[in-house]
Amino acid sequence: MNLPSTHTTKSPVFPISCRAAIAFLAFATILAPTLSPTATAVPQTSTLVTLAKIREAWVQDLRTKQLERVLKFYAPDAVFLQPTGERIAGPAALRNLFQNIMATFNSDLTLNSQNLETSGDLAYDSGDFQENLTILATGAKITSKGSYIIIFKRQPNGNWQIVQHAWTGTPPPGT
Repeated sequence: MNLPSTHTTKSPVFPISCRAAIAFLAFATILAPTLSPTATAVPQTSTLVTLAKIREAWVQDLRTKQLERVLKFYAPDAVFLQPTGERIAGPAALRNLFQNIMATFNSDLTLNSQNLETSGDLAYDSGDFQENLTILATGAKITSKGSYIIIFKRQPNGNWQIVQHAWTGTPPPGT
């Protein structure tokens, strides 16, 4: 009895099935943007540049006593953590803090960022600072050093704003 053979021969040139090859290519196409370092490098680099510019603008606006411009960097629910441990929360409290600082001192603040990273809609900038202050009432000079961390959150409109801001070190007198 002669039965037809059900054994199919596999091609030595194409050892995988056509379906498997299509599935592999589809999977690779979907994952390629995720695994490619250049796929996310450009947006992340752009965001890091934006955040660095925000940091530098904040410093410049503080130095030149641009109260309204300084306050615009903060989200409505932002919190400023003083070296004393005091927690200053909300627009009115932040306004009072920066009005007091600007009325009391001339500042020559320098921030030295050590880490600037982002993940999704959150980012942080961490480093050390040195601030040379001049007390307006007396002309006395004070040097303050310490560390800082600024946590940013991308807002629904796409802009980055400060949501948490903390300083370490010895606070200057009068703050």
